[in-house]
Amino acid sequence: MSRTRRLALIASIVTSACLVAGGSFVVGSVVLGPARTASAESATRAGLAPVEREDTRIPVREQVVTGALGPGDRSGAVTFAYAGDSITARPDSWLHVIESDRRLHAVGGYAHSGYRADQVLNEIGPVPTADVLVVELGTNDVNQAVTTAKTIANVDAVVRKVGAQHVLVVAGPPSDWTSSRWGADRRTGQLVLSRALERDASEHSWSYVDPFTEFRQADGAWVRGSSPDGIHGTAATNVVIARAMASAITTAAR
Repeated sequence: MSRTRRLALIASIVTSACLVAGGSFVVGSVVLGPARTASAESATRAGLAPVEREDTRIPVREQVVTGALGPGDRSGAVTFAYAGDSITARPDSWLHVIESDRRLHAVGGYAHSGYRADQVLNEIGPVPTADVLVVELGTNDVNQAVTTAKTIANVDAVVRKVGAQHVLVVAGPPSDWTSSRWGADRRTGQLVLSRALERDASEHSWSYVDPFTEFRQADGAWVRGSSPDGIHGTAATNVVIARAMASAITTAAR
């Protein structure tokens, strides 16, 4: 075997090992980046469901958020905890947008890209000093075909474990994806889950917010141009979502 072929084989083995191990990269809920849009639209026009792929460009360490956020004196601010997935954990998420808002102070919580509600439940700790717990979970449950009842049960368990004074439940985001590797219709599933989350919030007298209203089409897809990958909002979209979240957190604390 030539040296060139030997090096190519080694590179192939290393790449495969990284993808399987998943220890250095986010796998699961993150899909194609900006270049995905055209190919997905072409697939849709051809009557095919877009093929979900992993985006291995963003290290896991940049997709996990835990503990208090925001420097400086936040005395008098509304305190909140967060429980979320990539919608909360990504570097340009609503959570990071409102970090600089001194009227609010994230005092604890846990968010991890690609995590289901039960996985966040296992990692998050009590934050009884928080005025509000923001629960943004379920996107990956839908993706992985977890039953709605199981997701709701885990959301309720997160609320009990954190022990905040008030609770704000967040609707699932829009989705351009109508399939997943687990055989789930992500778009329809998000709509079903959001209705279940709203009912659950009402039954417990919790607050509920859908910060994605402006960006959700009637069929549950993202408004054109508001998502780079069909799952997450763009940085500009997240700024608008953050405003809605800030208002909802403040209202929930009353």
